[in-house]
Amino acid sequence: MAIVMVFDTETTDVGEKPFCYNVGWVITDTDSHLSFIKRDFVVEQIWHNLPLFSTAYYAEKRNLYIQAMRSRKAILDKWGYVLRQMARDIKEYKVEYAYAYNSPFDDRVFQFNCDWFKTINPLENIPVFDIRGMVSEFIINTEEYKDFCETNLRFTESGNYSATAETVYQYITAQPDFSEAHTALADSEIETEILLECLGLGAEIGKEYKVIRQLPRYQEIPFTIKVDGETIYKGTYKKKYVRNGLYCFKTKI
Repeated sequence: MAIVMVFDTETTDVGEKPFCYNVGWVITDTDSHLSFIKRDFVVEQIWHNLPLFSTAYYAEKRNLYIQAMRSRKAILDKWGYVLRQMARDIKEYKVEYAYAYNSPFDDRVFQFNCDWFKTINPLENIPVFDIRGMVSEFIINTEEYKDFCETNLRFTESGNYSATAETVYQYITAQPDFSEAHTALADSEIETEILLECLGLGAEIGKEYKVIRQLPRYQEIPFTIKVDGETIYKGTYKKKYVRNGLYCFKTKI
């Protein structure tokens, strides 16, 4: 197997300027499942900029960070120091791969903040993979997962099946009441467990898997076909589309 680092970021604006105020990571041996180190940093430059911090989606969690720093579970420091510590950990523990759930977002956060603060990006030295790709291949596209979503009403706003880290973790641990903390270290910890679950199901370390961005939910909708007022078919369909000017109905997906 391998030594991997699972990391997560929490940011202010998620648009063109995703300033990072919280970084966490877990370094784990995928063979023994032993975690060597867990880090939780609050970024000083953003933390002390109250108007900027207030734009964060989870700004209401500020008290959680205050408690974590007071108990020394999280460290307040500048962005540059945080990245130097990450680089040291990568070197010390001989990390081969980095992983994140929806890694393109976290990768973009690192690139933006490194450019803004003019710091070296430690992720440039190791390949970064998306855990959601593994999840797409080995977990969410199964009937068992979809049944879990149906039972527990885990759907997106558009009506598709949810594929968030929270829902996936609920599924693999059989804890439908679990709520994701949305803090960097806590999320890194559950995402590490998701990664290890995927490996147990046959995923390969260092392999890029295609991410399923939407997991459609097809409901059975009743319909009737009549010709000259006479019913010739009555049943349900799961998908309707138009092809060559004709309505087409799929009864199975």
